[in-house]
Amino acid sequence: MTSLPTSYRSLTYTKPSTPPHLYHSSLTQPGTNELLIKVHAAAINPVDIQLWGNPVIGFLAGTKEKGIGRDYAGVIVGVGSAFKSKWEVGEEVFGLFSKPTGEGTFSQYLKVGENDPIARKPKSWTFEQAAAVPLVALTAFACLDWLPPEDASVGQRRVIVSGASGGVGMWCVQLAKQLYNCHVTGVCSGRNADFVRELGADTIIDYTKQDVALTLLQSRPKNRKYDLYIDCVGGVEMFSHWTELLHPSGAYITIVGDKTSRTSMGGPLTYVTWPSQILRFLWGWAFGPRYANVLLYEKSELLEKVVQLAEEKKVEVAVQEVIGGILDEESTEVAWKKSFGLMEEGRVRGKIVVTID
Repeated sequence: MTSLPTSYRSLTYTKPSTPPHLYHSSLTQPGTNELLIKVHAAAINPVDIQLWGNPVIGFLAGTKEKGIGRDYAGVIVGVGSAFKSKWEVGEEVFGLFSKPTGEGTFSQYLKVGENDPIARKPKSWTFEQAAAVPLVALTAFACLDWLPPEDASVGQRRVIVSGASGGVGMWCVQLAKQLYNCHVTGVCSGRNADFVRELGADTIIDYTKQDVALTLLQSRPKNRKYDLYIDCVGGVEMFSHWTELLHPSGAYITIVGDKTSRTSMGGPLTYVTWPSQILRFLWGWAFGPRYANVLLYEKSELLEKVVQLAEEKKVEVAVQEVIGGILDEESTEVAWKKSFGLMEEGRVRGKIVVTID
């Protein structure tokens, strides 16, 4: 293990919605099944804001310091004995750190375990670009897993991505094209239309100027319904049309649920707060099309697929803004308020990333 400091800083909070603060921890060597990462960049996601304000997470963690951030990119500086055959000190990596009630990736150092998704950083990506990828790409894989089997008699499978310019949406578009050979319709604002088209979308619908449901119904081939609707935005507007849009073996998949607030938790937890989703889920399995509210897949092999696509220059990473000073005493408050504010506002093209100095 290389020469390391005895302590490190991270951005944490104690009670939900209270101002985050710098927390100093002792730096120890990695355990047998751990890697020690020096973090260079981390990304912020809507879930970070949601966890920060969640009273349930606060209750589960008690007075323990709770970290912020799940995505990271950095350099391995310590390798546990169980990992020495696969990893070496000095390798550049990126991955997902999945401990919502514990540490976060807004930290100078991070210990990751055998179940945390991790892969070698593509040489063509900066640390900031790599940090923008894990959570959203792994979520996109979970969405696209609901595609029905290919049927050569009807041609390409047809996918709709609502919120196509956002973090998850842009990866749904790219992976649907590059790995699944789908026809993709991207729903986004007009200002992001060219961006989504460059990602590979075959058709663009500007939700600010067009009736999305009507346009989808009018633009599909005759007697051909869609295979998959991926909702990255939330809301219930499309459920008046979902059986018209999707064939019985198709699926409506959401990562948000019926809610539209960006500050409240999404995902399968909303089955409890929005029970209509449960009825929709049961109806879909019985009669079709299927309905589900999904979480990401935590699999390193999926990140490795992304790395291969990156090395072949078949995918792009979009970082809207890079924010520095998140762990500096003098600028931490300004930095976290800016990153949180951008997340709460929404309409982010790609991702917001912070640098870890």
